[in-house]
Amino acid sequence: MEKAYKEGKVRAIGLSNFTPDQIQEILDICEVKPAILQTEVHPYSQEQELKAFLKKENMVIQAWYPLGHGDKALIQEPVFSKLAKKYGKSNAQIILRWHIQAGNVVIPGSKNPEHIRANFDLFDFSLSESEMEEITALNKNKRYYTSTPQMLKSYAEMVPPVDEQK
Repeated sequence: MEKAYKEGKVRAIGLSNFTPDQIQEILDICEVKPAILQTEVHPYSQEQELKAFLKKENMVIQAWYPLGHGDKALIQEPVFSKLAKKYGKSNAQIILRWHIQAGNVVIPGSKNPEHIRANFDLFDFSLSESEMEEITALNKNKRYYTSTPQMLKSYAEMVPPVDEQK
């Protein structure tokens, strides 16, 4: 990836599902510093310590599973229902707005055109500091995805075909 970056084929390098120790290992040997870490982040798994580490390294987090892998218990939390009613939004829109205000890069996935449109309709309101704190209080350090050493090994062995790209 560093070669692709140096050749102008990519504008930034990112990591996925790395711990602070793993990120530090990369930082100790890399020539081109990663700009972003994609990892599971949602109101039940807010990764505050990881975000603090990334901030010191001038890296940002991209929230993967930003809606908690569609967990109905998360999406239907009373705080989201209350705020959705107050702002005339859906519970998912409240969660996505929380991400934005928390400084997370968020790219929610959907195949539903209505959901895709709603995912962009987040910029006509802001959550107050106390509302943000209410959501922060939901953190349970609950993850829906856990990697294994075998999975990490297989990911590390993947080599993207950057030489074939122009």
